[in-house]
Amino acid sequence: MDDDKIIIEEILKGEVSRFELLVKKYQQPVYNVIFRISGNVEDAKEITQDVFVKSYESLRNYKPDYKFFSWLYRIAINSALMHNKQNRRFVLLSENTERQPEFQSTNAEENEHKYKQLNKALIELPEKYKSVIVLKYYAALSYAQIATITGIDEKRVKSRLYDGRALLKELLAKANCI
Repeated sequence: MDDDKIIIEEILKGEVSRFELLVKKYQQPVYNVIFRISGNVEDAKEITQDVFVKSYESLRNYKPDYKFFSWLYRIAINSALMHNKQNRRFVLLSENTERQPEFQSTNAEENEHKYKQLNKALIELPEKYKSVIVLKYYAALSYAQIATITGIDEKRVKSRLYDGRALLKELLAKANCI
């Protein structure tokens, strides 16, 4: 039995302070995934906090047959996607759509620009592609882990990654980043 399952058993037996161990272990990875989906630091902080509240409240529903982090990431992704859906019009209105003037720049400045464009393109991706790309490239999860978290089979995960990368490439080409 892994450490997470032992901790969860202890929490369910009344040692609620043990939940802090899970928060410390998974807070940063969960935040990173949520930030990549939401594209906003403050939203990501708020959603991350909500994810841990939801996971604590639903801990009795956790099935030990699955890895805890897969269950937690599923809550995180669903929460971030739901937040994006509910706030779609605000995100679109708040984006700066003006092109920045082109300047001769150092490599660091070019890299920063490309990084910002990549994040902007990632935010523009349809949710079904965004979640698998974030899980694969930012959370470094395997196809099997992504399939478990998203509830789709591995073949579809690979297909969505392929299509998502192609769409991401198109968005970056439009922004003159590649």
